[in-house]
Amino acid sequence: MLFVILLPISLVASQEPCPTCVRGNGTCYNVSYVFDIDAPFRNRVVIHKLALLRSSNTLFYSFEPRITDPEYYKVGSINIDDPTNSSVVSVGKIMNFGTFDLDQDNGLVYLGGGDGIYVLDTKVDKVAPYSSRGDTVLSLFYKGNVYFVTYGDSRVVKKKGDNFEVIVEHTMPVKTFVVNKDYVTVCLSTYGLFASKKDEMVWLSSNPYFRGLAIDRHDAIYTWWLDGIYKVIIEKNLSESKLVKAVYIDDVGSLTFDLDNNFIFTSGKSLYRLNDLNITCDGSEKKKKIRI
Repeated sequence: MLFVILLPISLVASQEPCPTCVRGNGTCYNVSYVFDIDAPFRNRVVIHKLALLRSSNTLFYSFEPRITDPEYYKVGSINIDDPTNSSVVSVGKIMNFGTFDLDQDNGLVYLGGGDGIYVLDTKVDKVAPYSSRGDTVLSLFYKGNVYFVTYGDSRVVKKKGDNFEVIVEHTMPVKTFVVNKDYVTVCLSTYGLFASKKDEMVWLSSNPYFRGLAIDRHDAIYTWWLDGIYKVIIEKNLSESKLVKAVYIDDVGSLTFDLDNNFIFTSGKSLYRLNDLNITCDGSEKKKKIRI
């Protein structure tokens, strides 16, 4: 496929130009192709979400299948060490699983779709109902408990046992969200990007078109758009939280992190990795477009 990114002409005066590098916030990253994901995609490949099950190095992803498929969302998986080992989650009926998240400790994949939340036990490859049957689950996140948003709702709900607790309530529907270790919730709504904790809420950006949210292994939160990857800086004083450009790269479809906490991302059906070169960029480089 054709993949266009913006690159610095030179990294620093003492370095040779890097033909496959992009500039981060003071750091240079090498872009490397990993493989193409094999799935029954539509002609225009759309992958909405990525997450890596670390115990098996298996990448899970949600995508839009062929237009002839009765389901309009599916969740697939592919092993990074052995890309021939791939599959698509199926329960034998129309589920439209469009969102998911992982319980790393127990090897579980929580799946949200048109009939509530289901859970895939990867150890036995079995899917079973979990919660909220009859609801359409738009976004789902796991951190000790399952958090979710139903279609058209402005609330993020936490499921704890048989109880449900509203932890965030917006004035507009929530598209997606994540929760960090300090239980700060970062939400993307039709009003833009917000951070909230208890009764406090901070408006980080008025842009409602960020393509997703992801948390790395050090609890740092990232989002991405047409012009690059942004880091969400959560301050102790929540009102001082902000959004900063982290990597200058375009055409990121979805994003997560590998076993070494490197960025891995899709562009179309292709998977790429960003490796920190430990080379300081002075920020003054001109940019050029290259094709890889």
